[in-house]
Amino acid sequence: MNKALHVPPELSGTCQNWGLLRSFYFIASERGVTRAAKALGLAQPSVSAALQRLEKQLGQTLVQRGQRTFELTAAGQVLFAEVEKMFDASLRAEEKLKALHSDLVGSVQLQVVTGARSGLFDEILRLMHQRHPSVLLEIQIASSHTIQHNVATGIVPFGVCLMMRPVARLGCDLLLSAKYGVFCGAEHPLFGRSDVSLNELRETPVISFSCDAEGRAPEPMIALRDDTGIGRTVSGTSGDFAEVCRMIIAGLGIGVLPVHAVTREVQDETLWHIDLPGIDLRADMYFVHDPARHLSAAEQTFLDVAKEVLGSSGPQLA
Repeated sequence: MNKALHVPPELSGTCQNWGLLRSFYFIASERGVTRAAKALGLAQPSVSAALQRLEKQLGQTLVQRGQRTFELTAAGQVLFAEVEKMFDASLRAEEKLKALHSDLVGSVQLQVVTGARSGLFDEILRLMHQRHPSVLLEIQIASSHTIQHNVATGIVPFGVCLMMRPVARLGCDLLLSAKYGVFCGAEHPLFGRSDVSLNELRETPVISFSCDAEGRAPEPMIALRDDTGIGRTVSGTSGDFAEVCRMIIAGLGIGVLPVHAVTREVQDETLWHIDLPGIDLRADMYFVHDPARHLSAAEQTFLDVAKEVLGSSGPQLA
């Protein structure tokens, strides 16, 4: 688990989603989507959709589908051989750690920026709970600037936040490098248009995250406002990702959102991605901690799990 997953050249593409790789591992091991769903305790359509998303990300067909046959393609066999090694190593590590820390108790406090969707962070939480179910995980929502300050000053041991660049005195591990876009809802006059100009957007009210008001948080909306003048007029604000989405969908204004986090809403046509040629909005999401902080046994174990997951895979690109 200390080595990054090797992706052969013939499988070039984004292959860092732990959830999709885990689903594929069970599909290949159980030799079928239905049996994999049963083993995972999930609905069959969810597992089938995970396989389709992984194939789309890799640009490869992994399973030869048939009514009564199941065969991995050449690409599927190559990927399964690599993923199998990763999961075998994970199982061995889990057994060793269970023997050492089976009675671990305590709590771990984290602060997370709203809307933080990361497969790697999800895997950290999953492994921690699987190995140490008696440890309580407390997750609070805060702005990126607040999280950096609270980790640096010892208020909380861990955080997940957006940052322009790593902070020298903090431990900063890149979780996700995400593309952001400008969106409007189905009730908005700009919905469905592909000819929207910057001048129009400068006159359009925006829905903003509360942390934008700090002026120091590395949110993409601030970069857009400073570079283009968009967002001078605010018609709604919230510190919660879901509520910002709700107001944009309701037509109260446009807003900047991570593209990967609203894929379903775009597909359902409740959100419209406004194309802005030449505008590239990105943000890096980091797992942060203070290396100088004294950690409890539960906190140290959580950090060890985080380092294990982050050391076995590169950051996700979304």
